[in-house]
Amino acid sequence: MKYKKINYEDTLKFQKNGVDFVGYEAINENMSFVIETVEKGHFEEFVHDKSTFTYIFLSGNGTFFLDDIEVKVKAGDVLSISPGTRIYYKGNLKQVLITTPAYEEKYERHIRNVEI
Repeated sequence: MKYKKINYEDTLKFQKNGVDFVGYEAINENMSFVIETVEKGHFEEFVHDKSTFTYIFLSGNGTFFLDDIEVKVKAGDVLSISPGTRIYYKGNLKQVLITTPAYEEKYERHIRNVEI
């Protein structure tokens, strides 16, 4: 197939730990993505052991905490995070999260809940 189109109507919309997600079917085994909207932040520190997480920030600003290092982000920035990195963030953001290879829940580990 030369292309893949996913209709917005076919997405999975859900909320988890302070994040509103619009989940799209994986493009293939190599890449998947979601659109995330947060008003305050992601209330869970987690690690994904397989996928690189690449965030494209569409609006807002915030702070990511990556293995306890603060990384400031704003609209227009791109942040790529290697597998095995502890992640949580705060801020008011709309972002696209691309995971490579495609996201698989079984490789995500909960570290702790975070108060924002």
